[in-house]
Amino acid sequence: MTRIQRETIAYLLITGFCILMLTWAIPTYTPPYPGYGASPALVPNVSVGIMLVMVSLALVRIAMARFMNKPIPPEEAEFPEDLSEESGFTQVGRVKLLHLAMIMIPSALLVVAVDYVGYMPSAFVFLMIFQFAIGSRKWIQSTVVSVVLVITLYVVMRYGFGVPVPGPQLF
Repeated sequence: MTRIQRETIAYLLITGFCILMLTWAIPTYTPPYPGYGASPALVPNVSVGIMLVMVSLALVRIAMARFMNKPIPPEEAEFPEDLSEESGFTQVGRVKLLHLAMIMIPSALLVVAVDYVGYMPSAFVFLMIFQFAIGSRKWIQSTVVSVVLVITLYVVMRYGFGVPVPGPQLF
């Protein structure tokens, strides 16, 4: 499988994830707008929308290259070990679908878990899983980072922006 094929599959998976989030998950699990402050769906809609635009641009670039029969330079189409001569390709890694799944699955589960167990416990567990997935094995550091981030985001969203936090409340 070439690099372009693998990246196209990853882009299509991310596109499907974004469409699922925008059409089902965010509208279903966002609390109703209380009439003041920012809408609870504003931040998730904007962030997922930006991801969708960026991945769409990448897919359009690939589709345009195929449609115009414009050859993609070998250093962009293949991995370094697949090239016959030394091309100066310096990309550190390639798309790994398992790593993509390790990020997307906890993200999707977070959206559902917030509605059932509340923001604080589900965000804490999500951050712990996320840190483990990206390679952090220092449990004390991960716990401190998770607690500080969850509390900071809760205070900023609830009291700074006036956005009601979805799910059951602990306080």
